[in-house]
Amino acid sequence: MIEMEGVVRRGEITEIVGPLSSGRTSLFVSCLREVTAGGGMAALVDADGAFDPSSAARAGVALARVLWVRGDGRRDAGLRATDVLVRCPGFTLVAFDFGELPPRLSLTAAFRLKLAVRRSDVALVLIGSRRIAGAGASLALATERDGVEWGGPTTRPTRLARLHTRLSVVRGRGAPVAPEQRSWCA
Repeated sequence: MIEMEGVVRRGEITEIVGPLSSGRTSLFVSCLREVTAGGGMAALVDADGAFDPSSAARAGVALARVLWVRGDGRRDAGLRATDVLVRCPGFTLVAFDFGELPPRLSLTAAFRLKLAVRRSDVALVLIGSRRIAGAGASLALATERDGVEWGGPTTRPTRLARLHTRLSVVRGRGAPVAPEQRSWCA
């Protein structure tokens, strides 16, 4: 398991990107668990309604401390909701899961979000298939499926036991860094 300290920081934008089944949602749920377990409030704008609250609760997320906004596929409305939520006092973490069809985000809009995040001292996490914040993000992490383990009682296992994910730093805080890779299990 990867430690979340340093991944999500208040006053900064973090992007978690990767293809389907790469571990990006598991990484985000770990961040959400850390924030809610520490007593913080979180807001999640979910463009596709893909968030599974029962799985998140089993992972240790305190759902009573999470505001879940479903976007019904409307990424433009989700982006506006995210913009409003990062300006609201009281949240430790605001996240926008835009799924496989990321919205267009101009450089101006990305830096406007960055400024709002700094002023309100909230952590903003953007989750999806590709980056949208560009230089507005302080940290960008890419997830990639590294392996699959199957289990089960028979000689031909049929139950998914574990996914192995490779985590790469695409954009580091401060000066650009060479990609760092770590493996973890989802």
